[in-house]
Amino acid sequence: MEDDLKLSEKIEDFLREAEKLLKENDYGRAAYQEMLAAKAAASTRDFKTAAELYERAGEHFLKDRDYDFSSKNFRNAAKLFMKIENFEKAKDLFLKAAECFSLLRDDNSYKECILGAAKSLEKLGRTQEAENLKKKVT
Repeated sequence: MEDDLKLSEKIEDFLREAEKLLKENDYGRAAYQEMLAAKAAASTRDFKTAAELYERAGEHFLKDRDYDFSSKNFRNAAKLFMKIENFEKAKDLFLKAAECFSLLRDDNSYKECILGAAKSLEKLGRTQEAENLKKKVT
């Protein structure tokens, strides 16, 4: 219980620092603080908060044109949204991550994200859309 309280305080500290950095338009460093907060939230098994923070970090890394970190944060968020069964959000984030990975020419990660988006669509009962996505990478 005490450890969870310390982690909650740590998450809040990361987010306060991120807000301060965002006011200075320092998107890269703010995103890094958000990513640390997301990792801390995930370690407490608060997957919804962690997913939202990873997504936010991904957006801020994208503003900083850091496609490597943005792609990984979007993918982490997508995986967590899958875990909490928000399949529509997971699909969108897998596709966003795939787009970033394609800019990095990381074909394996691109394929993984496209297949993740297809799996999300299948969970939503949209099998034809899922099949169309799979055709892009097979």
